[in-house]
Amino acid sequence: MKLRNPFVIEGYSGEEYFCDREQETSDIITALKSGRNITLISPRRMGKTGLIKHVFEQLKEEDAKCFYIDILNTRSLVEFIQLLANALIGGLDGTATAIFNTFTKFVKSCRPTLTPDEVTGIPTLSLEIRHGEEEHTLKEVFDYLNSKDQECYVAIDEFQQITEYPETNVEALLRSYIQFAKNTTFIFAGSRKHIMQQMFTLPNRPFFQSTQTQSLQAIDKENYFKFADGWFKNAKRTLPYECFNRIYETTMGHTWYVQYWLSILWDYSDKNTTMKDVDFALSKILLLENDNFYQYTTLMTKPQLKITTAIAKERTVNQPYARDFIRKYNLPAVSTVRSALEQLIKKEIIMEERGTYSVYNRFFMLWLCK
Repeated sequence: MKLRNPFVIEGYSGEEYFCDREQETSDIITALKSGRNITLISPRRMGKTGLIKHVFEQLKEEDAKCFYIDILNTRSLVEFIQLLANALIGGLDGTATAIFNTFTKFVKSCRPTLTPDEVTGIPTLSLEIRHGEEEHTLKEVFDYLNSKDQECYVAIDEFQQITEYPETNVEALLRSYIQFAKNTTFIFAGSRKHIMQQMFTLPNRPFFQSTQTQSLQAIDKENYFKFADGWFKNAKRTLPYECFNRIYETTMGHTWYVQYWLSILWDYSDKNTTMKDVDFALSKILLLENDNFYQYTTLMTKPQLKITTAIAKERTVNQPYARDFIRKYNLPAVSTVRSALEQLIKKEIIMEERGTYSVYNRFFMLWLCK
């Protein structure tokens, strides 16, 4: 189905609407086919989920089974098991009867209930996991997965969330089953860089050096322009390079923000795009997000807001504790700046990449500078 607006900002709509990432796609597919698990790390909204689904589309053409789960909103091992089981159960068997019969052959520690979706007819599984049976149920789910001879790929998005579960030794438990998974290769994706790196690079962690690491950076500007310009030309419209360059540089190439700006520009610009159209599209975005951004500020302490605003005005800061920076923006004492910055990074308001600090939400950054 052709989309009216080609600049997709949610989900994956097919290869036609997917920009570049050719090398990343090739690297991940090569690793997965060779049986190497992948750790995929990138800031949120850089496009890792779209990349995973793009990779899976290529693999599905070779009759592989691909499963994607996002565990960001899970709060326990029980919820993780339920998500994993629900993802696997509909894809490894044919009919609802086959699904139920096959799964119940392996899962005996809890009572699974299969309910067909009223719209799609796809079975939805719910598990009543008894307290104390979590580990046993997880083993049974992996036994079910290993009973299949099909080539499988499983992506677990926001994998760092398992470190927040109240149960102990979750990492070690998952590692003990994942390392012996038959015919199944995994992608562990995450946006909390420091936590993900610790999980996979520290010698005392269960997943130490068990994967191939892939970091996701901004899409190359020239490739991104070719993608955007191609869509404008297809519609007999123009997108001057200087207009695209303004969008890319202002958002620092952060994929979702580039896409959103282009999406609004597509809807509100005339046949021949001008810098005035670019500015209008941005003003439209900031107006639409105004209430959300104001709410952000109410959730921050005064020092946190002052530091965030200071970083926004600088765009990027390499030495947030430097005397000149603190004096320029009349910031509090270094100790206060340090503790506030730690909280801002934890809340994903400020992003730290290789010693450089910036406001995570690029539009919030621009809103603070108004």
